[in-house]
Amino acid sequence: MTTCPACGGTNEPDAVFCANDKCRKALGPFRYAAEEIDLRARWHERVAERVVGWVGHSSFFAVHLLWFAVWWIINAGSVRGIHPFDLYPYGLLGILLAGEAILLTGFVLISQNRQQVRGEIRTELDYEVNVRTYREVQALGEAMRRLEERMERMSTER
Repeated sequence: MTTCPACGGTNEPDAVFCANDKCRKALGPFRYAAEEIDLRARWHERVAERVVGWVGHSSFFAVHLLWFAVWWIINAGSVRGIHPFDLYPYGLLGILLAGEAILLTGFVLISQNRQQVRGEIRTELDYEVNVRTYREVQALGEAMRRLEERMERMSTER
């Protein structure tokens, strides 16, 4: 069994990531790209990721449809006791939506930049693994050649 250095959980000997769903730390000598990205993330990038994550769900559209329906019902004069505050063509609603679009665009761009950084970090980590593997294979090849030479010498000496 392998023990996770982060949470102390036990894992199968051949496990790559911790089996604990809340941990998921990479096990072994290599860093995990998500850990690197989380360590480098600034507060506004974390906020952007959360906002973009919510915007990508159907609940975002449901909230907006509800908001538009309530706005339209109130400003159409359909609710007694509530005076319409944004008459047709709903200029205030347009301004609010334009502001929301500007903010969402910024959040999406920040999130896309983080995705690009994530890809670059994964590429760097892949390269590191490839270099280590290459060096190990070269060392094994050299050890095999030395072993072959020794075996040949031993067989010719007999």
